[in-house]
Amino acid sequence: MDHATTKRNQELQRQWYGAPLGELCRDLCGLFGVTQSGLAEILGVSPAMLSLVMRGQRARIANPDAAARLSAVLHLAHDVRAGTVPPGEVADALAAIRANRTPGQDSLGAAVTQPSPAGEPEGDGDLSFALRLRDLFNARAGAAEILEAAALLDGPHPGLAEILRTCGAGRTDEAVDLVRRLAPRPEDGRRGRG
Repeated sequence: MDHATTKRNQELQRQWYGAPLGELCRDLCGLFGVTQSGLAEILGVSPAMLSLVMRGQRARIANPDAAARLSAVLHLAHDVRAGTVPPGEVADALAAIRANRTPGQDSLGAAVTQPSPAGEPEGDGDLSFALRLRDLFNARAGAAEILEAAALLDGPHPGLAEILRTCGAGRTDEAVDLVRRLAPRPEDGRRGRG
């Protein structure tokens, strides 16, 4: 992986998590007295996958449960530093996070409506469309490539660049908002651009 892609992934991590995941994970290991393999076990990912994310070779943890556990560990670290979680309770809190399964969250830990048996999110066609669009983009390219393509489109086609950036590499809630704002609805009686 080239240096530019790694830098883009780390910048995405900074936007999504507040800092590159390498920095955050090393900090978590130090705070909780665990190795990188131990942190991977808490998150429910392989040590190799965590290493890829920490080095910026992947922008985010794709497993929804693991992403939610990362969010929970980051919140726990904040609470430990703030003194609201006593040191004697940290091991139990980490064990509870490790055992937690949180279906219905995207790869950044944002809540997503649970799919119905037919595979469609209950009652939210915009969410379903945004998720399918994201799946389509991600089946062809990673976040760094999607953002690179969006940057190429910014000048001549800024609207397409926004769709690509938001629906392909952005947060789920932002993608749904964009779909709701731009997509024409049959009940609107209009066609074409929104």
